[in-house]
Amino acid sequence: MKTLVVIPSLMHKYSFSAPLAWLFSDNIDCVTGIYSYKLDKSAVMKYSSFIVELNWFIELMEFELITNFIKKHNPDSKILFGGLYSQIKYKEIFDRYPVDFFIRGDAELPMKLYLENVDPREIPNMTGRDFENEQTYIFKQEDLQKLQYDIDWIPEYRQLMEDSAKPSDTIELSFNEMPLYPRYWDKKSKKVEPHHRWRVPPKGGTYHLPMIITARGTCQAAHDGCDYCMGSKTREVQEIYRRPALIIDNETLVSHLKNIEKKYKNASIYINSKFDFDLRGHFFDLNVTIDVDSPCTAENLKNIISAFKNAVVHLAIYNEGLTGREVRNNIDEFRRLEDDHHKIYFFTLTADSDKIPQDRRLYAEFILPHWTSWEFYNNFSNAMKKSREWYFVTGQTNFYPLPRRIISGIISFSMRHILYVLNKLGIIDFKKKVF
Repeated sequence: MKTLVVIPSLMHKYSFSAPLAWLFSDNIDCVTGIYSYKLDKSAVMKYSSFIVELNWFIELMEFELITNFIKKHNPDSKILFGGLYSQIKYKEIFDRYPVDFFIRGDAELPMKLYLENVDPREIPNMTGRDFENEQTYIFKQEDLQKLQYDIDWIPEYRQLMEDSAKPSDTIELSFNEMPLYPRYWDKKSKKVEPHHRWRVPPKGGTYHLPMIITARGTCQAAHDGCDYCMGSKTREVQEIYRRPALIIDNETLVSHLKNIEKKYKNASIYINSKFDFDLRGHFFDLNVTIDVDSPCTAENLKNIISAFKNAVVHLAIYNEGLTGREVRNNIDEFRRLEDDHHKIYFFTLTADSDKIPQDRRLYAEFILPHWTSWEFYNNFSNAMKKSREWYFVTGQTNFYPLPRRIISGIISFSMRHILYVLNKLGIIDFKKKVF
């Protein structure tokens, strides 16, 4: 069964959720990927099967438009949806949108069977509009070793990432220099100023896929101050997946990196478990961005970054001090790890950052707004309202008829400039509210 995978582009342009880099590896010839802004009637008419990602709640409005557009032009087609936000709100999504199937919990085997055209009613974990199969498939620790990464199902991804504007150490930004909303202006060829680029970090590294996530399930490095994140909701996430978190060990990490470097030159690693990895004695011909979201020492970091051709590290510093105190008290040790091929940047959620050099602070150090918290987006009405707001100002209008595209463009343009003026006059501090 040939399936078109549609990726919303509102939240992270030219990206998609990390599991999609391995979920299709057994059936790579059965799927083709497209970003939503390129979806048109001719593309919809070519397929009878669609997979639409819904991983971040901010994509809800775009998801609604995508699914309605597909069903309008191909009413007999079938839509499977999925993603982390889908896992907590799939019942509401079935109630509101013209979708057909959803996989509860772990999806590796169910996805394989679905793409092999097995009847969805016979697939474990599969849910439809009029059935809900038992959740009998559970991903196990030994399965981590077997994961294979393949992103060739979306052929334009790598080229789009190559053409996107790159971050620079020379950029110094403040909220007043950032656009009110993120833009789609990130092509190098457009020569757009860095502070107008769409979701490209002004400093640090770029999150290339494939991405290796060291804790699968709940985050195993949760800190005080980040309980807004779904990864910290252990009870809720374990209820979804029917298992505890699974942790990649050092041997598995090495195996994954060896497999990735055979096909790709860029990758990412997200360390959200205990930092006990040691890559000494290995060398990978890879450019990596490494997010460290757990306490680590300079020695810990040294033991992995030297294994890569080029490495950019984003090191999280939290309010409660588990990471922050270690980093701030030993900042010189971390800085001595840097050379022309290995850079370290600091993502800080605390105001106590005097010891962090200005040129090594990520712009995302500011406190996250209320709408990024679990308490906010776990309310479906809140999530939908915020997603409509974002899509209205920043989203693509290719799903609208021409008259509505023109009207929406005029209103969006006017709204952006009114808010810009109000912010400049100090009447509202709108920048901090939207970031």
